[in-house]
Amino acid sequence: MDSMILNKKMYLLDGSCISGITPYVDINSVMKHPLWGSHLLLNNEDIVICGHKDYIRAGADFLTTITYQASIEGFQKYLNLDYDQSFELIKKSVMICRRAIIEENEERNIQIMGSVGPYGASLCDCSEYNALVEAGVDIILFETIPSVTEATILLNILAEFPNQKACLSFSCKDGNYLSHGEEFSSAVEMFWSNNYRKQLIAIGMNCLHPKFITPLLMSVKTKNVNFITYPNGGGIWDVAKNCYDDTQIYKVSIDDLKIWNQIGLKIFGGCCKTDAIEIARLRSLIDDLLL
Repeated sequence: MDSMILNKKMYLLDGSCISGITPYVDINSVMKHPLWGSHLLLNNEDIVICGHKDYIRAGADFLTTITYQASIEGFQKYLNLDYDQSFELIKKSVMICRRAIIEENEERNIQIMGSVGPYGASLCDCSEYNALVEAGVDIILFETIPSVTEATILLNILAEFPNQKACLSFSCKDGNYLSHGEEFSSAVEMFWSNNYRKQLIAIGMNCLHPKFITPLLMSVKTKNVNFITYPNGGGIWDVAKNCYDDTQIYKVSIDDLKIWNQIGLKIFGGCCKTDAIEIARLRSLIDDLLL
């Protein structure tokens, strides 16, 4: 897949992997585990498959692997696996997505995004990326990246896999700036206007309140950008109470999608606290938008 294949007005990404498996597992135990769900790949793959299937039925065009917190080092430390076993377990995440697609017998062309969280290559030897690429993932999804420096490191690693396409999604603290403090618009210009562009199919932001999406997208003056964004579905995180403030939930509307589509939004989905029910609602909105 390359940017020319993004020919619809908008594609639908799935929701949070954690929200996806919530109906099938003791979610508190998952949230407390240092691997934050990726440990389920070892001996609870049916749970992960159920979550993927729900998103497929909801109408997602892209499935995300449950590898946001996965790494060779993490699997060795917390699952007592050796290097080769850890490597294969990351590959298994792609196979599980593929199995869910096959078992649902879905005729739509559902693509698989390999989730890479904001920690860089844990062992600094590209192990995690090698595993996802070897497994045949369609797109690498660099998620919640807080700074230009980390994005540069990740995309330089990506260049070692010249045939692999990717999306780059930043963590933003407001309607103008990345979490580290750089301007979102400058970051987009930097990565969409040079050699990195050869492998990027979309660039954007995730894990933020939807109210920040419009100002962030409108701040970008770079032309012909394919944007990806997937905001939180559960209000704003209350640091003091260590939970989401659900009084500030914002429901994305078709009017929002129309505005974002006009600015260049191509891939939209959900991050924290976005489940299959919400993805199905977004599917309906996007379908109406495409009429």
